Parts: sequence; C-alpha cells; structure tokens
Amino acid sequence: MMQRPYMDERKEINYKTLRRIQQDEQTSALLTKIHSTFYKDLASFQKTLEGNIEQEKNPLKLKLFNDEAQNIKKIANSIYELREKKIVQAALATARGATPELNNFLEIEKKLYRSLVEQINLSRNEIFEKPSEQIPEKPSSTVSEPSPVNDVSNTHSVVRVLEDTPAFVGTDGKTYLLRKEDVLSMPREMTETLLKKKVVAQVR
Repeated sequence: MMQRPYMDERKEINYKTLRRIQQDEQTSALLTKIHSTFYKDLASFQKTLEGNIEQEKNPLKLKLFNDEAQNIKKIANSIYELREKKIVQAALATARGATPELNNFLEIEKKLYRSLVEQINLSRNEIFEKPSEQIPEKPSSTVSEPSPVNDVSNTHSVVRVLEDTPAFVGTDGKTYLLRKEDVLSMPREMTETLLKKKVVAQVR
C-alpha cells in the first residue's frame, strides 16, 4: 500500500490531514513519514482553535469550535500514542540485537528512542551482572560482614556506537555485534580499545 505522507511537503494542519496521518499510522507497522515541524504545527493549530473558542460569542459556532477542538485533541493523542508504541518497540528490538529502521523518526523521537535503549541496557546489566543482590544467601552459623558487591559503574562504561562492526568476542567472553547509534554498557578495558579506534563514543 502506497503511503500518503504529510511530510514530503509542509501542509496546513486541519482535521482532514490529521485523520490521514492517523489512518496511515494505524495501517503501518513502522513509523510513517511526517513533517519535521509536525508537532510544532499541531500545537499552533490547537492554540488557534482555543483562541477562536475564547472570542466566539455565537452559541452555535462556539459549539462547533468546541467539538472540533475535542476531535482534534483525540486524533492528536492517538497519533502520538501510535508513534510512541512503535518507538518503544524499536528500542526493545535494538536492545535485543536488531537494527530497526530510523529514517522516519523525528529528532525528538530519536532522543526518546536512544534514552529507552540506554535504560533497557542499563537495567539488563543491573539484573544479569549483579546476581548476588537478588539471590538470598544461605543462613550461616557465624555472623560475618557482607562482601562488597562490584558496582557496574566502576567496571563498565556506557557508550554510543559510531559505526557498524562485525561480530566479535569481548574481554568478558560475550559476543558483540555493534550497530551505529546503539547505546550499551561494556567492560572498561574493552571500551578503551574501541574509543581509540573511534568505534564508540563514551556516554559515561
């Protein structure tokens, strides 16, 4: 099915264009292409509607403006939630080793996507690299001071990948397949080598 994008050229936002974007978003598994100023244009359009409502004295026209404003708000929320769901799915796919298509992501959506990828990877590291925090120790007859748990932040770095790389085995024995714009955590000794080769950039 050929998509009818709002984004190829900047068009005036109205009920018709919003419904078209909503329908395209509903029928596509991936983010559809919308104009880079879409959210800004949408906010301006809604502000204009609010101004019309405040100034209108005719009860009949006031009701029409109110109905239009409510419908626009519902469609706008629907569009955002549909796109938000796809961004979350893309972040999950990336964290699991896939390379989703990001061409139709707006810059603000890429920011959300990268933040989600980073948080997912950090959470995975917390869960899988700190098992002693989650598994209760067997009771002992003698009381002893608890052993310190290694902090991931002291042994790992969070990096953003600058270019795609072939699969390789890291110093921790894990196989890595890095894709551009991935955000992940890895051992510091491995990070140093990749930083020198300019394969990654350190986030923290």
